[in-house]
Amino acid sequence: MLQVSESQVRLGLSAPDKTEAIRIAGRAMVDNGLIDPGYIDSMLGREAVSGTYLGSGIAIPHGLPEARDLVRWTGVVVVQFPQGVDWGGGEPARLVVGIAAKSDEHIAVLQRLTGVLGDPAEAARLGNTSDPRAIMAVLNGEAPAAPASEPVAAPIDGDSIAVTAPSPHGLHARPATALVEVAKRFRAEIAVRHGGTTANAKSLISLLRLGASGGQPLTVTAAGEDAAAALQAIRAAFEAGLDEPVSTAAPAEEPAPRAVPADLDYDGRVIAGISASPGVSTGPVWKFQREELTVAETAPDPAAQHRRLDQALAAAAADLRNLHEEFWKKAGAAKAAIFKAHQELLDDPEMVAEAHALIGQGKSAGWAWRAVYEERAGTLAQLADPLLAGRAADLSDVGRRVLRLLAVVTETMAALPEHPVILLAEDLEPSDTAKLDPAKVLGLCTAGGGATSHTAIIARSLDIPAVVAAGPSVLDLENGRTAILDGDGGVLVADPSERDRGRAAEARIKVGERREAERLDRYKPAITTDGRRVEVAANISDPAEAVQAVEAGGEGVGLMRTEFLFLQRDLPPDEEEQFAAYQTMVRAMNGLPIILRTLDIGGDKNVPYLRMPAEGNPFLGVRGIRLCFEREDLFRTQLRAMLRASVEGPVRIMYPMIAAPAELERAKAITEAVRQELNVPPVELGIMIEVPSAVMMADRLAREVSFFSIGTNDLTQYVLAMDRLHPVLAPQADGLHPAVLRMVERTVDAARRAGIWVGACGGVAGDPAGAVLLSGLGVAELSVAIPAVPSVKARLRAIAMADAERTARDALDCADAGEVRALVRQRFADAGGVS
Repeated sequence: MLQVSESQVRLGLSAPDKTEAIRIAGRAMVDNGLIDPGYIDSMLGREAVSGTYLGSGIAIPHGLPEARDLVRWTGVVVVQFPQGVDWGGGEPARLVVGIAAKSDEHIAVLQRLTGVLGDPAEAARLGNTSDPRAIMAVLNGEAPAAPASEPVAAPIDGDSIAVTAPSPHGLHARPATALVEVAKRFRAEIAVRHGGTTANAKSLISLLRLGASGGQPLTVTAAGEDAAAALQAIRAAFEAGLDEPVSTAAPAEEPAPRAVPADLDYDGRVIAGISASPGVSTGPVWKFQREELTVAETAPDPAAQHRRLDQALAAAAADLRNLHEEFWKKAGAAKAAIFKAHQELLDDPEMVAEAHALIGQGKSAGWAWRAVYEERAGTLAQLADPLLAGRAADLSDVGRRVLRLLAVVTETMAALPEHPVILLAEDLEPSDTAKLDPAKVLGLCTAGGGATSHTAIIARSLDIPAVVAAGPSVLDLENGRTAILDGDGGVLVADPSERDRGRAAEARIKVGERREAERLDRYKPAITTDGRRVEVAANISDPAEAVQAVEAGGEGVGLMRTEFLFLQRDLPPDEEEQFAAYQTMVRAMNGLPIILRTLDIGGDKNVPYLRMPAEGNPFLGVRGIRLCFEREDLFRTQLRAMLRASVEGPVRIMYPMIAAPAELERAKAITEAVRQELNVPPVELGIMIEVPSAVMMADRLAREVSFFSIGTNDLTQYVLAMDRLHPVLAPQADGLHPAVLRMVERTVDAARRAGIWVGACGGVAGDPAGAVLLSGLGVAELSVAIPAVPSVKARLRAIAMADAERTARDALDCADAGEVRALVRQRFADAGGVS
């Protein structure tokens, strides 16, 4: 366990300002072998970005994440300034704890500071002591520190503003997270009062516990040097809606369980709930049993328990990061953002501090953690607003994730039977739902939850029929009992009659027949009824998917996302590893073309070992080809691997995020230099059309490449100025907006005049209406997710290109995406479910 030695404590020093104080602490870290000297500048850089004063005379300067390679060993130093150093918050710092973090070992030391923060007298004693062992005893856990006080219980004195909780759902997770992000930019102490309760504005859980529904009055108070600026920024954030749509309407309420709709007409026992995910399934029910975790209440070694909790928190955080990455690949960034919110819950300072305080009182790490998160989850569950109460499941999910790593006895979940079942549960946590195999789970029915819950969102993304808020009676059904889950109607039907089963079977058969017909015809080309062909290729992310793409009927790979070779690892793949991966894919395609996109890191994909600078808006920063130029060594290595693999089959190389002809010229020059070094034949080169400038310069760019590929996801967000990961705006960022379609039309026109072809590889290409409209606008290749290949090809075989072209022209004159979709539904009502 990390310990603070006497050489790491320096007493009785002085400094004219915090800059010099940080330099003194940094030199002490250098002397102790913790950091290279260059890390000191990063510590000063961190201070410029975010103040490190904690309170009670304690500051914790540390470096920026990108300077982590300048850290030699994880550790801390403590420098005492008895006369105090102005840290910019009106209260002098007397204990400066310099942090060098290469791992998470230092967290236990910092957690012990929470007791000092809650005891001003103890902080004053340590800030003036002449005995280094007094400081060592507290930070090493040898002397118990006073437990931290509960920040939400004490209002603060300062200037205040009156604001209103955002409509429709109040301070639930998303707007509360936005408020925390604003509050953390300021050094001032900031509190939010609702009724008789006060919350720490820098703690997500503290804000959620307020239970403030939409339209309710709040008072925000700030104290400190930058209090006025903080209040001004917070007022602006509330006026902007805190990431919620600004509305003057009355707060919307989540639908309550309702009576059974008359048109459902089931004979069996109908349990009504709320539709959470469409679809109809029939099968035996099975009650979902989560593992039972048992922990001892007390433990003899508090220091070891502090360490156990810190290690569990770090491991759970890593698990959430991995889950986010995997689910992002499975269901898209918007759905995966759920697990980013869970990371914020896990990082809540009050919850962690309170758990450590309980450990200091002799409790075990597991008992302390469970007591803290269950108390908070219970409070959230009792809130009147259903959306706020629904976050209790998220907090329980996060809490249990950590508890699994601390439990003394773990009784694992009862295994599901071999045959598919309809799962019944009190409620399902998001990570439970994300891990479900649709092949083994026919549907979900929960007693609690709501249509706006994260679990419902994930169920829809996995195409699992789901009904929520069905009430506790659903749990009275014994395992194996036959039921129909009607996700469309929002009901579970126990003991269905033969007529009920027949109707449900008929609905399933229609879908199944269509999908089977598509599967059988998956190798047929997508030739429209009037003889026009559109190539349908697949998007892939790893070598194994190349085989799947061919088996699904893909006519090539329209996008190989090479960045996935760089994710979830500590170092970038070398040339041989990349060559082996690309070679495997090319051989698997057996002569079909494959487009390898060069590294597209940045935006929503970050790689820590690349030491990319923190950016206020990463989608407008160093990403795509810009990063390739910043790290030309990686770019050249990747190009060598790609060009070597091109000897095995038809490889095309595509550059992402090209915004100007000069960028394309530079990328081509580097590629040609590498090709000449290898002495291999030339390959076709293309670019992604993702930004408006590329569209406007398409006539110039088309002269220099063999093809364009429109990345509709990014093009949509840049054209509409809507972040495609934004929790509120993402649903509005529809690639069928006429503005985006006009960009596609302009791109295709420029390509035609230059004699090159245009493909599309974003989400719109696999959308039923999108496939029709893109084809009608002249896009020659659609690259879609592997499971969508057969259905897209079947859809195109069912229409006439002349009709698609006419509809696309009319769509350009529509007002918005909704009008476009309605137009396509009207024109192609009988063409394979186009909508």
